[in-house]
Amino acid sequence: MESNEKTKPSKPAFSTIIVVAIVIACLFTGGLIGYIMNSYVNSISSERIEDVQNQLSSVQNELSTLQAQLGRLQDTTGSDYQNITLTATSLQEELSTIQAHVNELEAESNSGNQDTANFQASITNLQSQLSAIQSQIDALQATNTASQTTYLLGTNFSLTQLFDEVKGSVVIIQGLIRNTDFLGRVFYTQVQGSGFVYRYSGTSLILTNNHVVNGVINITVTFTNGNSYPATIRGSNQQTDFAVLTSTAPQSNYQPLEITTSSTLQVGEPVIVVGAPYGLEGSMTNGIVSALNRTLDTDAGSTLTNVIQTTAPLNPGNSGGPLMNYNGQVVGITTAIVAESQGIGFAIPSDTILSEIQRIMSS
Repeated sequence: MESNEKTKPSKPAFSTIIVVAIVIACLFTGGLIGYIMNSYVNSISSERIEDVQNQLSSVQNELSTLQAQLGRLQDTTGSDYQNITLTATSLQEELSTIQAHVNELEAESNSGNQDTANFQASITNLQSQLSAIQSQIDALQATNTASQTTYLLGTNFSLTQLFDEVKGSVVIIQGLIRNTDFLGRVFYTQVQGSGFVYRYSGTSLILTNNHVVNGVINITVTFTNGNSYPATIRGSNQQTDFAVLTSTAPQSNYQPLEITTSSTLQVGEPVIVVGAPYGLEGSMTNGIVSALNRTLDTDAGSTLTNVIQTTAPLNPGNSGGPLMNYNGQVVGITTAIVAESQGIGFAIPSDTILSEIQRIMSS
């Protein structure tokens, strides 16, 4: 018997509706909380970036002030250079701290906590500014170091230390000159001067004046350790009063000096002379460059040009010794004095020396 009654669809259980509603609410709430948290984190990160930016701006401003101060060399004293050095060091330390902050931000970005294009761009910009400021600090420190050459008379400089560093490079040059008296009898007189060690293309040389060794026989060079060795003239030039010697001394005796250009010398720069005046080896005197580009007529009949005038005391026996700046670099070779003068000595400029060495050694 067929039934006329139709089956009605069952209604969803009330509990199921509640669960669905809770799930939807949780998803919505989670999304909302995530959005809020992300906005909060981005806000914090933006503040951190802004803080680093402000620190960089502060460093840049102070750096600009230092650069301007260093640019006014004529108004700057040795103590000012020391202050610039200390401040630049402080800026370097501050920049290192800022770099650490930027590295943290970059690590946070790479971890995925921050993935916005603006955040990435901000970090890239900070890194660029850091690099630019670091380059400026490096340049400032390099310029400041180079500029202190003229102002090395401060508390951190020692002439004693400089002498200890260069004395082993200076030698005594001795020899004999053959003479004939009015009766035709032959006799010999001893001559003496100074010289210094220089290395050219791996070869150890001794540089001196031409007038120290011209016409001299039995030439010997004596080092600061007291050891003497025979030497020969490798080449010379009377017109520049310059000579190059080689000797049989073991390589362990050679302590070469550095020769720097004389083109940057200025009147007033401090200089020292190390040599053997009157045979008193290991003597040092100091003074300043008192004039440049002097012309000097020699007893041999030649004329020296571009000669350096110095107040560093010179005496017989100093000829051929090095004239050095306070970095221990050779800027000239002492060559002559004005008889009965005080504080008037002359030196061949190092640019002439370098040119003559190349000519002699290549011939």
